[in-house]
Parts: sequence; structure tokens; C-alpha cells
Amino acid sequence: MTDILTFCFASAEGLPRASLEVLAAGRRLGDELKNGCVQATLLGPDVEEHGKTLVHHGADEVFITSHPRLQYHEADVILETLETVVQQLSPDVVIFPHDALSGGNVAPRLAYRGKAMALMAASGPVQLATMRSRAFEPLAPDSARQGAVHTLEVDVDSMSSPVSLVERTQEEIEGISLDQAQIIVSGGRGMEDAEGFSALERLAEILGAAVGGSRPAADLGWVPHSQLVGQTGKIVAPNLYIAVAISGAPQHMAGAGSAKTIVAINKDEDAPIFKVAHVGVVGEWEKVIPALTTACKEVSSG
Repeated sequence: MTDILTFCFASAEGLPRASLEVLAAGRRLGDELKNGCVQATLLGPDVEEHGKTLVHHGADEVFITSHPRLQYHEADVILETLETVVQQLSPDVVIFPHDALSGGNVAPRLAYRGKAMALMAASGPVQLATMRSRAFEPLAPDSARQGAVHTLEVDVDSMSSPVSLVERTQEEIEGISLDQAQIIVSGGRGMEDAEGFSALERLAEILGAAVGGSRPAADLGWVPHSQLVGQTGKIVAPNLYIAVAISGAPQHMAGAGSAKTIVAINKDEDAPIFKVAHVGVVGEWEKVIPALTTACKEVSSG
């Protein structure tokens, strides 16, 4: 029997999509191994009610650690909690979502390794991996699935952190967030200035899309860093990714390459992005985007 532990984080308000995605990945692996037992460790404040939901979405066993302190997403506290959980359960495989907290912070420290982008065969007592957002579709809930839900005894109060939480502020996100968007319109250095992004925002509003940007666009202040798409920003996998005046550097495509359909608009016909785009338009964005916006507006109003 191979025990596959998936890391799920939740709050009293809800269970995020990322938790269901990582559970779907664990379920697929368990089914492929034939003898895989898929476990979910559920962390957060007042999350007991989500236990059965995880069973319905593919978990064989759910282990809950519920504590008010876990709502603040303190990396060191989450790390110590998961170390305790792993010691108690002794899984063979641990899977994390690759986000800023777990995949980008906790998982590498738990594995005592850094990031890697490679195809590899691992050996050892425990295998640990992180997975990109939207790499898996959550499984449809099956209310007939049976599974066990347990409460783990973890002394969260005794865990120390070298960082003291002084204040927590919630960033205001206008429009659709990149993480949840099915359509994303992104601009790059070729937009030339921040004013160009106003045209992208008009197109995005019509399409019901989020607006993103490349690393140069973010560094120049044309878009907030919270909207940066790329290896050092958000990893996205929308149904449609419209890349405007973006060259297609590997660092950017590491964040956008999983999109189901990529439309590239660039005046340089030799831009690398055309090698990965499903649809390519060679032309100046100043002419293409207004025409595209008008066409989309006519379709949506018709």
C-alpha cells in the first residue's frame, strides 16, 4: 500500500480550488498505482465541516488539524504543523499546491531541497512534490464515496516562529484575480508605457478576463507585481491567454505555458512566443487590440 498525502488548506468560509486540484492529482496517482491510499491533511480554523467534502472529492482518509492560529498562514507555524503530521502518518508521497505559501515556502523547507524544473525519478522513504495551479481539474463530488475523517492532535500553541505577526492587511484586488481567471490578457515591454494597459483593461472587461503582465512590465510599474505572470510571479493555466507585445521568454512561459489556448500579438514575426502560440497575429498592438475590442464588443452585445 502506498500512502499519498495531499496538503489541503481551508477556512470556515470555504475550501479553495487549489485543495481540490491537489486532491485530484493524488487520486489519479493512487489509481495508477492500483494500491494507493489517498490521504488529505486539512489545516485551518474551524474546518471540520470540510472533511466529508474531501472524501466526496477523492480522499480515502482525511486528517484534520483545526486551530485559530492557522488562519494567519504563518509559514513557520504551518511548517512545524506539517512536520508533526508527516511524522504521525509516515506517508510515502506528499503533494502540495505550488503557491506562494506551501509550494514556494513550506514544501521546499519540508523536503530540505530547493526548486527544480526537471523530469526525475526519486528514491527514498518519502517523495514530496508541488503541482501548478490548474494542472488538474477537481474531481466531481461523489456523495456515495466512503472514507474516514480523523482529528489529529497537534500542539499548535507551542510552536514558535522567528517572525512576529504585527498586522495583517488584505490586498484589494480589482476585477478578476489571475488565479481564478479563465481568460487572461497580458501585456509586455512592447506596450511601451502604462497607458497601453488601459487598452488591455477595456478588452478584459468585455471578455470577463483578468489583466496580467510580464516581468519587465511589472518592474516598470505598468502593472502591480501581484499581476505578474511568470516563473517569479503567478503560475496560471486559463482556457485562453492573450499575450500582447510579449516576447515569450522562458521565464514568462514558465508561468503561462499551461494555458489551453495562447494567442500571441506581436509586431516581431520572429518573437519566440510564436513558437508556442496556438494563434499568432503579427502586427502592432495599437492597431490589433482596438479592432479586437470592437469585434468582441459587437459579439457580446449581439
